[in-house]
Amino acid sequence: MKFEQLPNEVFVECFQYLNAPDIFYSFDRLNYRLYILIRNIHLHLNFEQIKKPLFNEFCQTIRINPKIKRNIIYLKLSNIDTCKQIESFFSLFPLNEFIHLRSLSFINLGYDGIEQVSSMLTLLPDLYRFYAPGWRIDAQTISKSKIQVLTLGNYLPTSIYETSSVTSLRIYLCTLSELLTLLNYTSMLKYIKIDMCSDYDMKSDSSKICAVHLKQLHLNYSSTSFERFELLLKCVPNLKIFSIYDDNADNMIDADRWQHLIKSSLPLLRVFNFNFSCRYSESYDKILIKLSPFQTDFWHQNNWYINYVIDDGRASVYTVPYTPTHYTLTSTMKKYNSSSTYDLNEFDNVKSLSLFSNAITDDSSWYFRNVQSLSLASSRYPRDRRDEDDEYELKIEYLKKMVNLSNITELEITKKCVIKSELLFQILKQMPNISSLILKKQIRSSFYTHHELCELLSKKIKILDFTYPSWDHYIVIQDLDWFCKTFSNIEELQCDIDNVDDILLILTKCSKLSKIKIKCVTKRIYTWFQNNTLTSNVYINYEPKYFESNDNTPYNSD
Repeated sequence: MKFEQLPNEVFVECFQYLNAPDIFYSFDRLNYRLYILIRNIHLHLNFEQIKKPLFNEFCQTIRINPKIKRNIIYLKLSNIDTCKQIESFFSLFPLNEFIHLRSLSFINLGYDGIEQVSSMLTLLPDLYRFYAPGWRIDAQTISKSKIQVLTLGNYLPTSIYETSSVTSLRIYLCTLSELLTLLNYTSMLKYIKIDMCSDYDMKSDSSKICAVHLKQLHLNYSSTSFERFELLLKCVPNLKIFSIYDDNADNMIDADRWQHLIKSSLPLLRVFNFNFSCRYSESYDKILIKLSPFQTDFWHQNNWYINYVIDDGRASVYTVPYTPTHYTLTSTMKKYNSSSTYDLNEFDNVKSLSLFSNAITDDSSWYFRNVQSLSLASSRYPRDRRDEDDEYELKIEYLKKMVNLSNITELEITKKCVIKSELLFQILKQMPNISSLILKKQIRSSFYTHHELCELLSKKIKILDFTYPSWDHYIVIQDLDWFCKTFSNIEELQCDIDNVDDILLILTKCSKLSKIKIKCVTKRIYTWFQNNTLTSNVYINYEPKYFESNDNTPYNSD
């Protein structure tokens, strides 16, 4: 059967996994049948990573075919590296015209747009999910909508608006007192995730709060005392899944107190994930004694297996698998496992790994299966940085034992990392899916003459971040022709350039560029950006600083 002979039901099933601009770009002119079909199906519209020409083209398609707005059930807009994409979209289409929206997401919308969007939320009768991290929206607006899955920067309901339909809530910042208020006045909540939680201004009375519907509680970063935290957990007797991270947790590292709290107040708890770390002043032996109660029968009987790591005056204890997505590994870290054998799944959640070069050793107790972003850092101490990449073949073999290099898509070379061109070449060869390179240091002269490295970079690298981690120091591209040839296929570029002619050359030579981000260091280049950003087919983003104008007064974008 030919592709075009497939029944409509198959096409509709497939299209729900595709982005609306891609559907129209691929099928709009294929034949009349598909032309009609794609205008009469539910559409998911995600502009977060879309290229500027495709954004403009699909907006024009909507303007020509206004009925398409009624078919869009998912809309995601982003201002990150997209030159005020959200404002551009709203200048063309009022939000309340998308009357069948079920999911709506905004990333990095300025404060001027919050009030405009907030006033329209109640005009979207089918809206089920609303995602706006960083925002704070009046509780009255939420209570009048049908939103059930909500993500905000901050959200604080009161007794006046306790009829909220929200069952799943994620907020960026919340005090323990505000969390208790949430539990008291948002009675239908089943899921809560908080990125940062503190016990500042603890005023709420928890004695009468009983959030019986709450089944999951996740605290990505917590800075509360155990005593106050105990008051919170006694309010959620039906909690089944609980996770917490605290990197200043001296008060929380107490296995006996946790055991008592779980037995007395959390009888239904089945999944308990935690990561506690703190600095310690006791002797090495005393800190081991303090951590050892986390490996008793109570924890094993609940299938909670716990490891701990001690490193240079700092200790951490965590459940296996390790829950955070980022990990930093140094050569001085010593790990103690809950069993005599190593768990190969221990670090499966880690997607981003910072690896000190002298930590690359023949040690099978560290294995990172799913890392996508790898950052190579130099040794902590200058005396250990000499000849760090000698015997690189041995280093690479050890690295392959510690990290599954086939999943790496992004490699970062940090400012002080000592790495020669041949070693970088050999490492990149072991990464079949590498597409992003972050260089936080000046390119060494040996890179220019290593032809195999240049060919590999040209073939694989699509995203390049070539910046120095400081506002007052800028990397100079010594050979711009070499740079444009070596990175001729990049699609996204972040660099430090203060010369308009250099920017024009990069835009001309790197024809696949869709995004470029450059720090402004002169008024001239800032003016050029202002005059050319909107008409360019490339998203040009810049971070204006204060400049000295001719009249010696500060100059900035405002």
